Amino acid sequence: MHRRIRTLVVAGAALAVLAAVTSSASGTAAPAAPSRIVYTAGTSTQSDVYVVSAKGGRAVRLTKNHALDLNPTWSPSGKQIAFESNMAQSAPNDSDVFVMTANGKNLRQLTFSNSFDGDPSWGRTNKIAFESDRTGNTDIWVINPDGSNEHRLTTSSAFDGDPVWSPDGRQIAFTSTRTGNRQIWVMNADGSDQKQLTNLSGVNQNPSWSPDGLQIAFDTSVDGNFEIYTMNVDGSDETRLTDNQALDALPSFSPDSQHIVFVSDRSRRGQRRLYVMNFDGSHVRALTHGNFDMSPDWARG
Repeated sequence: MHRRIRTLVVAGAALAVLAAVTSSASGTAAPAAPSRIVYTAGTSTQSDVYVVSAKGGRAVRLTKNHALDLNPTWSPSGKQIAFESNMAQSAPNDSDVFVMTANGKNLRQLTFSNSFDGDPSWGRTNKIAFESDRTGNTDIWVINPDGSNEHRLTTSSAFDGDPVWSPDGRQIAFTSTRTGNRQIWVMNADGSDQKQLTNLSGVNQNPSWSPDGLQIAFDTSVDGNFEIYTMNVDGSDETRLTDNQALDALPSFSPDSQHIVFVSDRSRRGQRRLYVMNFDGSHVRALTHGNFDMSPDWARG
């Protein structure tokens, strides 16, 4: 099972996540956001990539196999999607990064390490960051979409993963355990100047950088169960957006930075669905209605 899903499943059980009825927070609704959201749906052992309008409606299935296809990410143009999959597994826990066109065609394998390569993030400078444990430790790597110039950015003995690019492609926010529990860090695109942004108790992970460059959203268990927070890009002004006894996690900003899509089991414990809310946490609405909908990424254009 992929480590991002495993972290949320295990931590959710450990924290005794309770079911809650979906409710909308108070405030004025922002205009409906445009564009498409790519995500995965299925089970914890088999899932495929889907795309759905940000306004809701019928989702379109892009992959169809017996593997775990997870953590899709849009290319800057919106014409391609990268994702992780164990469809070519040659060893236990072997996953690779794959690329396909946005209609699910022209599939090609991008990494071939025979280890875990996954959780890709496609930046505006047309580079793909991902996490890999090919050296015996999970670090962040970067590769070009044609498979060239694959190289390692972090060399810490701790876990470094969940990479996400800044809108200008100059920085990468990521999750690290180098100071103990999982915290959000940031570094330059070449791996230099690594800085810790959060210093919270519990698990802090899955950063998402707002397209306007002003904020980073993330999920944290600091309040006893996973909630969505935002902060300034320097780590200041940490603000809680969700306040629910259910799991709220895996945020992704809309291209106008006015909305956030996230995963929650607030309709029923263990039933993961996508929800959309305003950037301030108001007006939460259900977007999908599956049983295990995960890993949303909002198209940036």
